[in-house]
Amino acid sequence: MANLMPRLRVSRIFLLSLIFIFFILIVVSTIFSTFIYNNSRDQLTELLFLQAKSINKLIPNLPSNDINFDDFADMLAVSGSNNETMRITIIDHEWNVIGDSQVDTTELFNVEKHSPLNRPEIKGALENIYGTDTRTSDTTGEDLIYVAIMRNKNDINSGLIRVALPFNVFTSVFNFFIYPFFIIFILVLASSTFLSLNVENNLRVQLSKLLKNTQRALKGKSLKLSKSEDTQMESLSKAVEEISERLNLEINQVNDQRVQFGNVLDSINQGVIIFGKNMKVRFANDIAFELFGKHQFFLNEKISSKKLLPINKMLKNAKKNNSAELDFSIKVSGIKKFLLLSATQMNTTDEFILVINDITSIKELEERRKNLVTDISHEIKTPISVIKAGSETLQDGAINDPKIASKFLDSMISNSERMSEMLDDLLELEKIEFGQLTLKNEKLNVFDQLNLVVNSLNSISTQKNLIIKNDINQKVKIYCDKQVFIGIFVNLLENAIKYSKFEGEINLTNEINLNTIIIRIQDNGYGIEKSNIKRIFDRFFRTGRARAHTKGTGLGLSLVKQLIKTVGGDIRVESKINEGSSFFVSIPLKS
Repeated sequence: MANLMPRLRVSRIFLLSLIFIFFILIVVSTIFSTFIYNNSRDQLTELLFLQAKSINKLIPNLPSNDINFDDFADMLAVSGSNNETMRITIIDHEWNVIGDSQVDTTELFNVEKHSPLNRPEIKGALENIYGTDTRTSDTTGEDLIYVAIMRNKNDINSGLIRVALPFNVFTSVFNFFIYPFFIIFILVLASSTFLSLNVENNLRVQLSKLLKNTQRALKGKSLKLSKSEDTQMESLSKAVEEISERLNLEINQVNDQRVQFGNVLDSINQGVIIFGKNMKVRFANDIAFELFGKHQFFLNEKISSKKLLPINKMLKNAKKNNSAELDFSIKVSGIKKFLLLSATQMNTTDEFILVINDITSIKELEERRKNLVTDISHEIKTPISVIKAGSETLQDGAINDPKIASKFLDSMISNSERMSEMLDDLLELEKIEFGQLTLKNEKLNVFDQLNLVVNSLNSISTQKNLIIKNDINQKVKIYCDKQVFIGIFVNLLENAIKYSKFEGEINLTNEINLNTIIIRIQDNGYGIEKSNIKRIFDRFFRTGRARAHTKGTGLGLSLVKQLIKTVGGDIRVESKINEGSSFFVSIPLKS
């Protein structure tokens, strides 16, 4: 008995010490895991806030009754390779959902009002810069984290924008840190139980070997333990072997979760760069590298490229004001891109998140519409002036003179018809450019269809005693939309008739080149100057000779080119002054 007492005393003290260590481990692991979880969640919440701000700039202002906001929500929503989908919701000032990327347009009226009374993120957006909440969506049934902002802080009538991501994006980060601590706790608990039973020197030696092997297991290496005659030691060895297998499994899962987390950021159609306190790049997704171009910046380094130096100044402004924005342009592989940069400083880590939106298409659309308005205002000015002058002349008394009145009325009617034709052509062009033209792939006999076009234009060709010869191969067939095909050649033949001399000829011929038919329309008209050939397909462009000899809107050839593009074809021109012009239309035989 006397020999057993010291042994028991030592075991109890050692066991109590280990229990205390276990308690500290649990507390530390819990605190650390919670900190990491909250930190990651805050970072991604701020990222969603930046994305909401960026999306707000791309959506038209309220109120607007002629815009389908649900289409904007669908267009701007992001779907990644792992089905991590960003949800975008647009809400008006009466709390009605007018656009949702995960709700069909036809079902929007069934969605309940998103008021501050039942949506914490909406209430938060009204009171602060943004509002956030995490809950299960009534619409999708997923656990989502929401971030909402007012579209205009000074005007509630502007409505709100809300974005959301699945909650498992954050739990993957949480699991990354909690599992290793849990496994370590189990290992220490098993080892401490063994040590508390026997502190003999021989067991200490065996335990030392065991701990070495455990360290191998923690590094992901295979674990092989020697068999022990001691039953307890043998049991512990088996337990450690099981823990080792479990740990390897958890390591693989963690690696998968890391890949998944990276894929979520890579799947977003916006560039994302995270900068540390020292302004060095800590993380960048694939889109960021694509938008700025390769070798313009590097991980773990400050931005030093001359092209990107304005970003450093932007980050300094973000440090002073918590956020900053910049309209930025850059040439990548010879192509100019327009980018909208949004930077914000994270309150939790003092790091910076830079969100990059490619707004090139929006800029081009704005420029095109600006040019269109300018062109229309310029082209419509002349007919309006003529109509106004004629109206004033008639009002001043000319209406009482039948000859003069008839002359001015004819002019007013002619200019009115010109404006009407111009508007019709513009509407057709807009329909084509915005992909609103519905095409039917029909089997057409080229000769027969061109005969129909020629016959429909007999009334205007006979006025100039013109002969139109259709020498197209009668056996050639193509697959094309019938109305588009007719529209192309009606416009081209009308042009040929307008600019042909009296008693001339217009010839239609063809050749087959691989899987393409090339149709040639040759006239004996006034011809086109070499300097003007590249411009004849521009909107409202008319040569001096054309303006002198014929009336027109200057939109016909622009319309022809767009129609040919829709069927996968092409057009080119050859011309000589006073000898005539030839238009070559290439159309695939099969589409």
